[in-house]
Amino acid sequence: MSEMTTGYLYKKIRLERGLRIADVAGEISVSTVSKFENGHSEISADKLIKLLNKLGMDTSEFFEILDQAHTSNAISTNTSQRRFVQTLRQLGLEQDIDGLKRFRSQFTNQFQKTHRKLNKLREIIISSIIMDTQDAHKLLSLSDSKYVSDYLLERDIWYKLEYVLYSDCVPFLQPQDFQRLYTKFLTIHFSFRQRGNYLPLFFQSFYNTAVALYYRKEYSQAIQTLDRLKEQQIPDNLFSVRLHLRLLRGLCLYQLTKSPETAEELASLVKVISKVSPVFGRRWKAEFHFHEPIGDNA
Repeated sequence: MSEMTTGYLYKKIRLERGLRIADVAGEISVSTVSKFENGHSEISADKLIKLLNKLGMDTSEFFEILDQAHTSNAISTNTSQRRFVQTLRQLGLEQDIDGLKRFRSQFTNQFQKTHRKLNKLREIIISSIIMDTQDAHKLLSLSDSKYVSDYLLERDIWYKLEYVLYSDCVPFLQPQDFQRLYTKFLTIHFSFRQRGNYLPLFFQSFYNTAVALYYRKEYSQAIQTLDRLKEQQIPDNLFSVRLHLRLLRGLCLYQLTKSPETAEELASLVKVISKVSPVFGRRWKAEFHFHEPIGDNA
C-alpha cells in the first residue's frame, strides 16, 4: 500500500502483536473493524481509542507512528514484535553483548526522539537480556523497574508484548515491583486462561518468576511457584520448560535442606542431561553456578 492509512497501520500493529480482530473488537463489530483496517470505512474517535486500548497503546503513541510512516513512507525501527524477539533471542544465544548494546541504542535513541512507550519498553527488555547474558544478577534501575510495572499493571489483558516484557524483566525487577506484578500475573492468567495461544508464553513467564525468587533466595516460595506451574499440565511439546522446572526445583530444595540425597539426585540428573545436550548442561550450570557434586559443599 503506497499510503499508510490509520486503518492499515492499526491492522499492521495488531498482526505484529499476534492478535485477531475478535481479540480487539469488543463491543465493536468484527465487520466494522475489518472495514476500518482495509480502508473501506472510517470509525469514530472513541471507537479508535477503544481499539487502541486493546493494543496497549494510547492515541499519542499511535499517531506518532503514523506521522513517522507518512514521513518515511514506512514504519521504522523494527515495529514488528516478532522481528524484535527473533533478533533479541539470536543475540542472546550468541552472547553478543556488543550486539545487544547496539540493538538497545536504537531504541534508546528513538525513545529520546519520539517518547514512544514501545521504544522504552524494548530498551528495558534488552537491558534485562544483557544482565542475564552477563550473568550479572543485578536489578533494573528504580525508574526502569517502575516503568515496566506501571505499564503492565495498567493492562487488564496481556498479549505477546506484555508476556515477553514480564518474562524477560521479572528476574531483574525491584522488590516492590516484583511483588505487585507477580500478583497481577496470576490474576491475568487465571481470569483469562482460555487463551491457549498464550500458554507457552505463560509457562515461560511462570518459570522465570521462580528463577527471580531463587535469585532473591526465597527458595520455599520458588518451590511453591514451580509446584503451581506443574499443576497447570504443561504440554509435552514444552519439554524444555518441564526440564527446567525439575532442575530448578531440585536446586531450591537443596538450598533449603543441604541434603546429600537431594544433592546426589540433582547431580545425577544434570549429568544425564549434559550427556543428551552438552550445550544445555553447560548453560544451566553456568546460570545457577552449579558445581558437581554440590553435596561436597554441604
